[in-house]
Formats: sequence, structure tokens, C-alpha cells
Amino acid sequence: MVFTMKHVLLSSGVGLLLGMLGMQLWCGQQYPGRPLFVEITNMRGETIPLLKIEHGNDLSQEKILLTQLRADETRIITLNHEPGRGYSVEAQLLDGKKVEACVGKTSSRWVNEVAITSNGIFSRD
Repeated sequence: MVFTMKHVLLSSGVGLLLGMLGMQLWCGQQYPGRPLFVEITNMRGETIPLLKIEHGNDLSQEKILLTQLRADETRIITLNHEPGRGYSVEAQLLDGKKVEACVGKTSSRWVNEVAITSNGIFSRD
């Protein structure tokens, strides 16, 4: 059997496609999962010195600290968490008081919005 350039190119193309498909499947199984995005907005009119976001599941516990969240500032964080499982948000205010809430329990979206106001912490889900 004689191999022509057409056979070589066709074999190379098929091999390349199979290799790419195999890598995609292998990497897809190794990736930990899709992140949950949380958009946090300070609507208090004053800087929040410290903000704690905590969540966990049967395999892990995660704590994220945000510092100096200015008035009307919005930050986006990612959690290694699924929608609808809830997470705790605690704001330590300038006067030393703490305000906290568990949010995200009813959300089915992969992007949550959390507003920190003078009346408390609210999720816009």
C-alpha cells in the first residue's frame, strides 16, 4: 500500500481531532466545577472595614475576607459552591457592630447579587 500526501494529511487530522477530544474529556473530569459568582454592593453610605463570606459543604469549608469596601463600591467574588446551598455574609461596621445574614438559599442562578444597606444584608435573587 502506498501512502500519498492525502492519506498522511487525513490521518494526521483524524489523530489531532481524537487527541483534542481525549484531552477535553480528561480535563473536564479533573476540573473541580463551576464557580458561583457573588456581586456584593455596599449601599450603606460609609466604608465597611471588614466583610466575611463563609460557606461549606460535606468536603470543605471556605472563608473569604474583603477589606475596606467603600460606599457604593461593588466587588465580585467567586465561591466553590453551588446555587441554592446558601452562604453566610457578615459585615463588621465602623462602630464595631456586626450585621450578618445567610443568603443565597433560594437562588438557582450562578450569579448572586448581595446588597449591604443600613437596614441589613439582602440578596436580590
